[in-house]
Amino acid sequence: MSGVLIVAEAPRSAGEYRRPWVRRLYPSYVRRYQRLIARACARVGGESATLLAGREFVEEDELPVSVARRYYDAETLRAEDSLAQRARELFDAWWPAKNVEPDLTADGVWLPDVMSVGKPLLLRLEVVEFAAILQRVLDEVKPDHVVLVTGASSVEQVARALATDRGLPTRVASWFPPAVTLAAAGRWLRRREERQALDSLLRHERRPVAPSGSRYLLSVSHARHFMMVNPLAHALHERGLDCRVVASTRENTQLEAPLRQLAKEEGTSAAYFMDYLPPREAVRLVRALSPVMRRLRRAPAAPRSALDSVLARYRRHAATWTLATARLYLAAAFRILDAHRPDAVVITSDRRMSEQALARAARARGIPTLLYWGGAILGRDRTGLFDVADRLLVFGEHIQTALTRQGIEPTRVVVIGDPRADAVRRTAREAVRARVFADFGLASDRPLLVLVSKYESFLFSASEKEALYLTVRDATRALGAVNVVIKAHPNENLAVLREKLAGWGWSDVRLEQDYDIHRLFGAADVALMVTSMAGIEAMALGCPVVAVQTPGKDFEGQGMPPYVSAGAVERVDAGDVEGLTGTLRRLLTDPAARSALAERGRAFAARYVHPVDGALAERLDALVVDLGRERAR
Repeated sequence: MSGVLIVAEAPRSAGEYRRPWVRRLYPSYVRRYQRLIARACARVGGESATLLAGREFVEEDELPVSVARRYYDAETLRAEDSLAQRARELFDAWWPAKNVEPDLTADGVWLPDVMSVGKPLLLRLEVVEFAAILQRVLDEVKPDHVVLVTGASSVEQVARALATDRGLPTRVASWFPPAVTLAAAGRWLRRREERQALDSLLRHERRPVAPSGSRYLLSVSHARHFMMVNPLAHALHERGLDCRVVASTRENTQLEAPLRQLAKEEGTSAAYFMDYLPPREAVRLVRALSPVMRRLRRAPAAPRSALDSVLARYRRHAATWTLATARLYLAAAFRILDAHRPDAVVITSDRRMSEQALARAARARGIPTLLYWGGAILGRDRTGLFDVADRLLVFGEHIQTALTRQGIEPTRVVVIGDPRADAVRRTAREAVRARVFADFGLASDRPLLVLVSKYESFLFSASEKEALYLTVRDATRALGAVNVVIKAHPNENLAVLREKLAGWGWSDVRLEQDYDIHRLFGAADVALMVTSMAGIEAMALGCPVVAVQTPGKDFEGQGMPPYVSAGAVERVDAGDVEGLTGTLRRLLTDPAARSALAERGRAFAARYVHPVDGALAERLDALVVDLGRERAR
């Protein structure tokens, strides 16, 4: 063992700060933090040193040449597939055995199961992934001591815990009050978020819901779920099959408009979970849970790992606010099933407690449950369980194979295809293109380029995003007469993106967030992006894709398909304006080149995304009929 490992703060995983005054201060924070890192590295002197940091916090020219650099985003892309399972095991260890604490079971459902995807996901993103990176770096670097730049951030706390467990001394390089304040604010915001989630259910403005039978019950908890629910509701409505939609909470204001639109266009009735649970009953349930919550908070979890000290506050939050929130969703779910007596429940995600509660209540009542997974790939945050539904409906063979490799019975996984793109597939390209050009007021004699945005995150820094945008901006200006539409990510803050575009001198570009991305791909001549599932969706619709990526950085693996290395798309380095201009000009002026790239992309995407070709309701209903027969045996 020799040398030192210097551990710095990691980038935010949640993207840009929402408050303008924080965004204004943050660049100054980054510059000061860069100086702290440079100072910490300089103090090491002649020792062999390795720096682990976020890219935005490192000013390369200010570091001694002897210091080895390792970056969180690159280390994350090397992460193991088992991390999600590790997070689930840590979560499971928080709870006593079912026979020890029977009050954690309500109506035959173990309440921690309602949190069994969302909470482990949070643990993975905020603790387990950092721990895996640090353990790997410690194993490879073999330092004799660890230096924490400020010691305030969560990743530095994880580093301290792991170093202490290995008997390595640690020290803090600098006392930096802004870092302490930022870390404390993050912890306070997490507590407030947990508390407000419960308060919003208790304060929910109830609207009466009349009991009525319905063959299908569909659930949504995020605005993007309507990309799945809308075509499902439309197909069922055309077939004459009744369906209703239940939404998680009115606190999510983005759900209200799509629900009204669904009622107007398809006649599909909708309500919120808490509309079914009277306020006094909600308060009673939370109070009844208070004794068990107190017992859990007073009785620490059995020692499991060096991370126990870091995980303590997550367990405390779960045993306080999250447990009560799960209880309310579960009680509402049973009342929803009693009110509408569905033949089947369909969820399009299993991450949130509302969907988990509804699916587990349906299982307790013997009602078939379908999870229609709304993605062409498995994200790196999956737990590998998918234990909440009788059948898993997927877009293509790729995800079917991935799930069966995880140990899920092949009979439970059914390839149905992608309903989100169904309407575009069944419409002539000329008609799709005409509608898009009319909707955006585009010049009909110019080609259309769609830039798929990517929000700042742990894997994609602010500087990388700026390089992407400036490269595309300059290349499209060099091309001249082209239409450009930017499709913002559903999780992206549109106001912040507009602000950044103005700062980059590109405020005149058309920016959209809610528009149907499949319709855009169906009309576009070329789609540009870093790398994402959207690339698969574009290729499946015959839209050529150009990946504009950070030089030397490989985004593939951890669930991301290798479509760059397979040659299914064109790849250009961010910053290479001339290269991107030439690539786009060739694709826009050479029909043979464009067609060849489109066909390579379509062939690559075929395993990931199947069309449903208008038979969606028939296939869905046949599955429900088969499940009913199985239960009758």
